[in-house]
Amino acid sequence: MSSTADIPIPFESYSGEKPYAVVSYAHRDKVLVYNSMRTFHEEGVNMWYDDGIPPAEEWQNEIAQKIMGSSMLVVFLSPNAVSSSYVNREIQFALSENKPILPIFLEETSLTPSLKLCLHQYQSCFCQKLDWQKRAIEVMRKVLEKASVSSNAPKKPRTESVEEEIFDESEGLWKVMDQIFSTQLNRHTRLFGSKVSSKPSESVQLDEASSPLPAFPKAKEKPTSQSVQKTRHPFAVDVVVGDGAKETTREENLPHKDAYVGDLSWIPPGKITIKVPYTSGRKAVSVPHGFWLSQHVITQEAFTEVMGVNPSYVDVEGGLEVINLPVNRVSWLDAVEFCKALTVLSEINGTIPANYEFRLPSEVEWEYACRAGTTSDYYFGDDSAQLPEHAWYLINSMRRVHPVKMKEPNPWGLYDMYGNVWEWVGNSFVNTLLEDSEQDEFRICRGGTYMKNASGCMSSSRDTKSLFHRYRNLGFRVALAKLPNS
Repeated sequence: MSSTADIPIPFESYSGEKPYAVVSYAHRDKVLVYNSMRTFHEEGVNMWYDDGIPPAEEWQNEIAQKIMGSSMLVVFLSPNAVSSSYVNREIQFALSENKPILPIFLEETSLTPSLKLCLHQYQSCFCQKLDWQKRAIEVMRKVLEKASVSSNAPKKPRTESVEEEIFDESEGLWKVMDQIFSTQLNRHTRLFGSKVSSKPSESVQLDEASSPLPAFPKAKEKPTSQSVQKTRHPFAVDVVVGDGAKETTREENLPHKDAYVGDLSWIPPGKITIKVPYTSGRKAVSVPHGFWLSQHVITQEAFTEVMGVNPSYVDVEGGLEVINLPVNRVSWLDAVEFCKALTVLSEINGTIPANYEFRLPSEVEWEYACRAGTTSDYYFGDDSAQLPEHAWYLINSMRRVHPVKMKEPNPWGLYDMYGNVWEWVGNSFVNTLLEDSEQDEFRICRGGTYMKNASGCMSSSRDTKSLFHRYRNLGFRVALAKLPNS
C-alpha cells in the first residue's frame, strides 16, 4: 500500500504574476484534495500549494509570503485538517492579512471554537453536494477576477516609504520606537495644540540622517528611579483602592475558577493617578468596576485546548515535555481571538456569569492590578534585589521562558507580573489619558520579559509592538469583566 508521499502532484504550483489562490489542507487528505485541485486547475484557476512536500519549520516563511501575495485562501476541512497546527496557522494568518477564505468541507467535520469564529462569516462548500465544484469555481473566479481588475487599475502616486523593520529584543528597536512616539506626540499636538509641525514628511520621517525626529518636550518633574531608562512612559504617582461594596456581590468579590485559564483574582474598583505621556501633567483615572484577572498568563495547554493550535516556540531540555509554560509567539489579534473563543465556549458550558466576557485588560487595569495599591518601583518596594523571588528575568531566566506560578505573587494573588513574557493589553494609556480613540497597528505590552534586566521589569515597564508581530517572549493574561453598558 502506497503512502501519501508516493502520490504524484497534480500540477506545478502557480508562480506567475496574476492573482492566485493558496490552498491549505492536511496531507493525510491528499487524494481527495489533489483530485479537486486538478478540476479547479483545468478550469483555469491559478493555485499555489506546497507541491506535496510535508511542511516543516523552514517552510513556514515561504508559506506566509505566498499567503501575503495571494488573493484568497482555499482551505479543505476535515478532522485531519482541524487537528493540523499548520492548517490552523494558515487560516489565522490569512485572516490577519484580510484575505477572503473559501472553506471546503471534505466530510462532516466538527470545528474548534477558534475555527468557528474564524470561518463563520464565510459561505462554505460541502463535497456531499452534487454541484459543489461548480459553486467553488464560481467563487474563486469571482475573487480572482476582482483582484485582477484591481491590480490593473491606475495606481495613485505614493510617497517614498521605507520597508518596515522588525526587531526582537534588539537595540535597533529604538529607531522604530522613536517613530511611534513621534506619531503619538503629533497626535497629542492635534488634541492640545503645539508648535510641532503636523506635516507627514516631518512627523514620521524615517531617514534620521537627513531629518532627525522632532525632540520631545521635557517633563518638569521626573522621578530619579526612572532616570536611567530609555523608554518614555507614564508612571503612577498615586493608587487608591476602593472597597467596591456597593457595586459587587459577595460572589463577585471571591476568586473565580475557569476550567481553561485556572484561577482568577478579584480586582476591586479604585483609581490610579498617572503622569500623562509627553507632558508634566497628571491625571486620575478611575477603575469604576471591579473585574477578575487571571492569576497567571495563559499557558500553552490552555491556548491549545481552546484554539486547537499551539503557536509557541518550545525550548525543551533533555527531551522532556514541560507543562504550564506561557503561550508565546501570539500576536495581539491572536490574544483577542482567544478571548472571544473562550467567552463563546464558556457561555456554551454555562461557566461564565451573566453579562460578562473574557477580554484583554486595558493598560490602566493592568498596572492598577499589578501595583495592588502601591506606588513604588515594584509592588514589593524599590529594592530590585528582591526581584529574583518574584520574576524570571535576565539574571535568573537562563534566557528562556519558565512555567507559571513558580515565583511569589503580588498582594492580589497575581503571578509573573514581572518578567517571563511580555503581556498584551487592550486600550493604551494614550487612548485613556488623552481621551483619544484613534487606533493604528501598534499595541502595548507590559511587565518585561525573561530577557530584560531589573529596570525593564518595573510596574511601569511597557513596550510597543505591531499587533501582527509574534515573538517567543510575548504572551498575555485575560480579564473577566462585565459587558459595556450591562
